[in-house]
Amino acid sequence: MNRKTAALGLLLVLLAVGVFAGGLMTWHHDVQLYGGQQVELVGCQESTLVSCDVVNTSAWSELLGVPIATLGIPFYLTMMALALLAIRGRDEARALLIAGGVFATGYSVFLAYISLHELNYVCLWCMRMYAINLSLLLLPWVGGRPPKPSFDFMGGLAGVYAALLIVSVGGEHAYRSSISHSSGVAVSSTAVKLDRDPTGPAPALSFQVTTEDGNARTLTLEPDDAWAGNKDAQVAVVMFADLECPFCKRTSAEVGRLMQTYGDRVLFVFKHFPMDPTCNAGVKNKLHRSACVAARAAVCAQRQGRFWAFHDLAYKNQHQLGDDALRAYAVEVGVNGEQFDTCMRSTEADAVVKGDAAAGAQLDIHGTPRIFINGKLYRSGSTAEVMATDLETALGASAADAAAHAAALREKVDSAPPIPADVPAQRSVKFGDKAFQIDTFEAAVHDGKAVSGKHEIPAFDVSWAEAKSACEASGKRLCTEAEWVSVCQNAAAVDDNHNGELADDMIEGTAYPYGDYHDPQRCWDGKSSDAFRPVYTGEMPGCVTPTGVYDMTGNVEEWVGDSTATAVLLGGAWDTSEDHARCYRRNDSFGAGYSSVRTGFRCCASAP
Repeated sequence: MNRKTAALGLLLVLLAVGVFAGGLMTWHHDVQLYGGQQVELVGCQESTLVSCDVVNTSAWSELLGVPIATLGIPFYLTMMALALLAIRGRDEARALLIAGGVFATGYSVFLAYISLHELNYVCLWCMRMYAINLSLLLLPWVGGRPPKPSFDFMGGLAGVYAALLIVSVGGEHAYRSSISHSSGVAVSSTAVKLDRDPTGPAPALSFQVTTEDGNARTLTLEPDDAWAGNKDAQVAVVMFADLECPFCKRTSAEVGRLMQTYGDRVLFVFKHFPMDPTCNAGVKNKLHRSACVAARAAVCAQRQGRFWAFHDLAYKNQHQLGDDALRAYAVEVGVNGEQFDTCMRSTEADAVVKGDAAAGAQLDIHGTPRIFINGKLYRSGSTAEVMATDLETALGASAADAAAHAAALREKVDSAPPIPADVPAQRSVKFGDKAFQIDTFEAAVHDGKAVSGKHEIPAFDVSWAEAKSACEASGKRLCTEAEWVSVCQNAAAVDDNHNGELADDMIEGTAYPYGDYHDPQRCWDGKSSDAFRPVYTGEMPGCVTPTGVYDMTGNVEEWVGDSTATAVLLGGAWDTSEDHARCYRRNDSFGAGYSSVRTGFRCCASAP
């Protein structure tokens, strides 16, 4: 056996492992999310860095509704076919193996980045697949440079891959359907009525837990803990979090879904764990400079019975957590300002925060968020569906019923309807005393005139002056900042600090066009600036306001302003990172003459 054949034989074995890994991770993904069962993935023991549960059930674990692991199965099978052909003498197959390796390795680098920087965990099976992808890039080079494959050969390969893809995706969907509806349990979609600021101390409960370091500890609820739900419940969801932590903000949305569903049967408790050694001796590095003062402010809001409303508003406005902003949030939710100030000056709130932090350190908490459900630990990236399984089991449901309830919870997530064929070019809207019209879509430019319509190429590389001219040529005008922000957040924009700018204040409505919490599947944002570009208007039907206006965040930044002095870009573009493409994404770094591939616009008009 020569070196080339040996290398291809080794690759064949590795690709077979890749097929197995794809199937294993597909099973784990579907059972966790759609079957509602908490299952352990063999070969992926959890630690402070490793969590296959988090990575393989996160929002990044699916592409167009299909698990990434499932998409790997037809890919690896196709590569196996190529390896077999290369072993049997079709040397041109090695070129396509290398091409597949380039794609797979590049995608592996992207997913590894997401794991480390977005999810803060890695998946050992994912890393094994990354290694297989790298071998796919390297091993086919043994034997020298391969010949270029013919178009007929590539066409036949594409047909094989398409057939395998259809079979794999169809099989996954059939399996998902079978486990989602296996028990036939009917689950009400009605949200429960929940007193989110009940009076009285938190119920006296304690739970035995196994910490993330593997130690046995006791989690005890304290009288001054913020709580909601059923005070007589023996099942509790306890969240340690930091109000400045972006992962806590996202996870709080998942806990909020649980509160809406289980608030009449389950106790929910919030404990502070600021990632700042100033008030938390359990951490070494100051990751969040406003975390301690935000936690104290939440305690002072709780003293006046407004913790959860303050909690929601602080997370919504997480981009501004200074002293003045926190006081404004407290007053906004009904807290007496003078009493709040007195509380903030006292040592009482600081003692509560430090007590929570010490309790978290005793439980070996190293980061946020951390959630305990009757003592079972969940970490960043855990979904409501996964946690619902343990809630149902703790409440006495059978394994089959728990799976059905968790699957039903997932089905409650709003799916965006397709854009109607007769959608109007402009929407008539009214916020407060301001009534006006706004383009339904980002503007395209035809013969110098702004055009609003579905499936248009949005104008880009446009300066403010060019955008203004295109709107006026079509009988309209550029939107003002107040109009644009009001539509995006679905509430009248208020200039709280009276500086003439609207997108730098407290969010009166929602942080994103579709809601308070970022959903990476909704809008065209968070993409690589090198690999992606703006998409056609209306390509993301979920990126829509309640008034039916599309793509206000992501895709291209939009010029607003009725003069060069007020010209500013809003909403972020396709490459705005993480969850920063939002209604309050205000870019005033450039003057009105600036243009780039990221800059576009939409038009407004006075009410008819």
